[in-house]
Amino acid sequence: MKKLYTIIVLFAFATGIYAQELDSLKRIMGKEDTPDEVIIEDDDGFTPLIIDDDEEEVTIRVLDKEVVKVIEDGDTTVVKLGEKGVIKVADHRDSTSIKVGDKEIRIVKRDEDQDPEINIYELDEDKKIRNKKFRGHWAGIGWGLNNFLDDDMTISREGDDVFMDLNTGRSWAIDLNIAQYSLGFGTTHAGLVTGLGLEYNNYFFDRNNSIVEVDDMVVVDSLFGDVGKSKLTTLFLRVPLLFEVQFPNTVRAKRVFISAGIVGGLKLASHTKVVFKEENGKNKDKNNDDFNINPFRWGVTACVGYGTAYLFADYYMTPMFVADKGPDLHPFTIGLAMTF
Repeated sequence: MKKLYTIIVLFAFATGIYAQELDSLKRIMGKEDTPDEVIIEDDDGFTPLIIDDDEEEVTIRVLDKEVVKVIEDGDTTVVKLGEKGVIKVADHRDSTSIKVGDKEIRIVKRDEDQDPEINIYELDEDKKIRNKKFRGHWAGIGWGLNNFLDDDMTISREGDDVFMDLNTGRSWAIDLNIAQYSLGFGTTHAGLVTGLGLEYNNYFFDRNNSIVEVDDMVVVDSLFGDVGKSKLTTLFLRVPLLFEVQFPNTVRAKRVFISAGIVGGLKLASHTKVVFKEENGKNKDKNNDDFNINPFRWGVTACVGYGTAYLFADYYMTPMFVADKGPDLHPFTIGLAMTF
């Protein structure tokens, strides 16, 4: 039965092979006295197809390029198409299974008087790949809300720092984590995760003001008139180092995961933008400056999720502005992310 299903699979993936070529393959797989090598020639003596029979392996080469290899190993037949494609056909006492990629076709015949039962299954990731390595959750895209915490761990600004009061609902962040590297601890459930990402932050001021750098000091830039919005925008390159645990013992796409660690950032750009109305319509003013924002920063991050979605929180121990050159405020972000 195994030979029969193997021939069927080969036929499905090699419909361009001539009938005499398939007959040659059947002879090789079904008879012990078949020659070790079958050569198919055309009328001009050209040999486009060569079939080699090496005990438990059958190889089909077209123009010296290996197209199909059939390997017999006990009750299992492995069919390799080209260099990467793999089909596995296994004979059992009352069934035959055909595995193609992440699908398994199982043909069960329990009674000779009944038609065979055919089922198609999705293979678990842990069963598809042997010695599967740990893979963490970092690469992806996230969205969150920003604000600042002061020494009293509050987001409300008072006194000289009132101009840094934010509209939290409009102060959002976008994280684009573009690279990831995972290092497992000999298991698929725990390991270290690092990578590379971009963090784009908008800080919307809650009052009619912006900020400006004067005499190497960040101060309020008071605005008057019909101000539509006023915000500070930053762009950071960041690198994390996380410890992650995944559970329970099931496929990765159905696991709960928790991770925590540190994250470092390098500032790439910053600017303020004010949109206001005038008699001739809307106008805007954009100011590109460093605003004494710390060029390097580090913080702590944590997340909890399921499958490909997770909640995260970032808090930076490094203040937003260089010491004594701006308010002593620490940025934080809370949001939702999806992994690639």
